[in-house]
Amino acid sequence: MFVFIIVALLSGARNEKNSSLAALVFERMEQLFPGLTDSLTSASVLLGNIYTALGELEKASDIKIKLIKSGVKKQIGISSTVLNGRFYVS
Repeated sequence: MFVFIIVALLSGARNEKNSSLAALVFERMEQLFPGLTDSLTSASVLLGNIYTALGELEKASDIKIKLIKSGVKKQIGISSTVLNGRFYVS
């Protein structure tokens, strides 16, 4: 459960366009949850996206290369919403 709070902090750093805070949150996440590869993979992708959005392409590339070398894949999620009483899934 605690891992979701840290991912929310990482997402907040993205919203604030603060790559240094995002990097600190990610490093702390790696220390606290070394065995949670799915969560760390998703967080790595998010951190890479933060770097890309802020133009820090070398850092983003480093993360992408690290993910490719490790062979892990991000799990695909499902989104759902209700609009005008109808349930939509994508």
